Amino acid sequence: MNCYKTISENIQFEIEPIKKSRFITHVFYIENEQEALDSIATIKEKYNDANHHCWAYALVEDNKSRFSDDGEPSGSAGKPILAHIQGSGLLNILVVVVRYFGGVKLGVGGLIRAYGQAAKEALNIVDTIDIKPSCRIRIKHEYSETANTDIVLRHYNAEVLSQQYSDAVVLMVKISSTDKLCFLEELNNVTKGKAKVEIID
Repeated sequence: MNCYKTISENIQFEIEPIKKSRFITHVFYIENEQEALDSIATIKEKYNDANHHCWAYALVEDNKSRFSDDGEPSGSAGKPILAHIQGSGLLNILVVVVRYFGGVKLGVGGLIRAYGQAAKEALNIVDTIDIKPSCRIRIKHEYSETANTDIVLRHYNAEVLSQQYSDAVVLMVKISSTDKLCFLEELNNVTKGKAKVEIID
């Protein structure tokens, strides 16, 4: 998995009403499909008097994306939302646009523009961050190997999540996934194979 860009925090944004219809956009950070579905359910409950809750999401996992028009004409809502997500280059995000119908029909073309605008303007104001995929590794080594192990940990900027000291030292560390193989090889070399490692995820 490569680095990817996502949002640093969830936001809510509302564009100017279009022919008296209100369009309220929520942008969520998600890590999987279930989180997306849970967030959609939360929005539907929060705006249970709204006419439509249209959405789209894009995940890093399997490059998966989905969208829903939620009762609007096919392709007029979820698809333009997804198009703007994909155009933004952001991943692991969900965009939900809530519509309160203002009494004037917009037509399919008008809906495509309205939902697209609602998604685009919200995505234009989000704060973004770069995510570097990481993995957790459990390391068990003798006390005599502490100095050598510490050298490797510093070399790869490993984050020590936990430490246990008993008959041996047990560490849980987090490192960049791209460094994993080199890290394990170097650790094996400096400890002469004495360090026992287990890849947790």
